[in-house]
Amino acid sequence: MVRLPFLSLVFLALCMENVHGQSSFPYQWIGEYEGEMIIASAGRPNDTVPLDFQLLEIVPDSIWSYVMNYHSVKWGEITKDYRYVRAKKGDDINFIFDEQNGIVMELTFMNDCFYGMYEVSDMIFINSFRKQGDTLFFELFAGPSSNPKITSATEGDEVFEAKSYKPTLVQSVVLRRKQ
Repeated sequence: MVRLPFLSLVFLALCMENVHGQSSFPYQWIGEYEGEMIIASAGRPNDTVPLDFQLLEIVPDSIWSYVMNYHSVKWGEITKDYRYVRAKKGDDINFIFDEQNGIVMELTFMNDCFYGMYEVSDMIFINSFRKQGDTLFFELFAGPSSNPKITSATEGDEVFEAKSYKPTLVQSVVLRRKQ
C-alpha cells in the first residue's frame, strides 16, 4: 500500500482549498514599516540591522515596489529596490519577484504569505513573507546545495529517497507598520 504520495495529495488539496478568498495583498500590505533584521550564520554570533520597508503600488493591480533600506553600522546604508509583479491579470497566486538587475524569481502567494525557493551560487534559499494584522514577517533560510544527506525508506515495493540540506544562514525580521 502506497500511503505517502496519497497523503501528500490530500494535504495539497486541503491547502489549496484555503487559498482563494483570503488574500489581503496588495491593499492591506501597502504602507511603510520598520523593524530590526536578525542575521544568524552557523558558528558565528548573530548580527542585527535596523531597517525600513515600503510597499507601494506602481501599476494598478499589476506591479508593486518593494523597497528595503538597511541602516547598518557595519556595512553602511543599503537600499534594495525590487518589484512584485503579478504573473498574469487576475492571478492571485503566481507572482514574479524582480530584482531589477536581470534576476527574477517565481513566488507563490498562499494564505496571505509569499513563498519563494531558488538556488544561487550553489546555495539553496527558501523564503517566506507574510502578513498578520499590521505586522509583516520575513524569513529566509539558506544552505549549500552540494553534498546533501541522502536517506531512504521502503514502503511495500517502493523506495523513497530523501535529500536534506543543512541550513547555515537565517535572516528574519518583524516589520511593524509606521504610525
